[in-house]
Amino acid sequence: MVTSIDGATTVAGRSGGLGGIGDRQVFQALRGLSDMILVGAGTVRAEGYRPPRDPVDSVASRRSADRRAPKPRLVVVSGSLNLDPTLPLFAENDLGDPAPLVATVSSSPASRWAALEQVAELVVCGETLVDLTGLLATLSDIGARTVVCEGGPHLNYQLFAAGLVDELCVSISPTLVGGLSLGGRGLLDGPNLAVPIRLRLHRVLSEDGFLFCRYLVS
Repeated sequence: MVTSIDGATTVAGRSGGLGGIGDRQVFQALRGLSDMILVGAGTVRAEGYRPPRDPVDSVASRRSADRRAPKPRLVVVSGSLNLDPTLPLFAENDLGDPAPLVATVSSSPASRWAALEQVAELVVCGETLVDLTGLLATLSDIGARTVVCEGGPHLNYQLFAAGLVDELCVSISPTLVGGLSLGGRGLLDGPNLAVPIRLRLHRVLSEDGFLFCRYLVS
């Protein structure tokens, strides 16, 4: 995730206004180390998600040595299946690459299911709410050793609340945005956690005023 100094995660509804060259390099490095990229449907729509690109040669070589697929696979969380099957995420998926996986619930609308199953692999994880513990177990069963979550804040909150996060990687942008008291969202979007989660700072990198922080969950 990328955040402003005052805690905002987007500018005009998108995260790109907070980023920079170093942030994009970190973003691609984390993707390059993952088997699956987990993201909420709202973030897919807001950010205009596309299929993962082919990694740079150094990352591709490492993935091959680790016996990973050439590219990570996208996993979209959507209980309502409110996803347009013509989105670039689906329409631009390369032939030969696995279709995006969409995690949904048994109560999702049948009409949306019928449209999306033509362009994605749908998996049911719960009746009315997506069971993220069950979803991660399913991803593990199909070979995912490392899952990177790219948000948004509501999905982040659910993962932390369920105790499913091992580490948090945050790019802190040298930017002030404001607006959080008017409905802007921070890194986690949800009620107070039952118990505050203590993080341990593992590493900090800096470039062009940005801080790139890796925290481990204690």
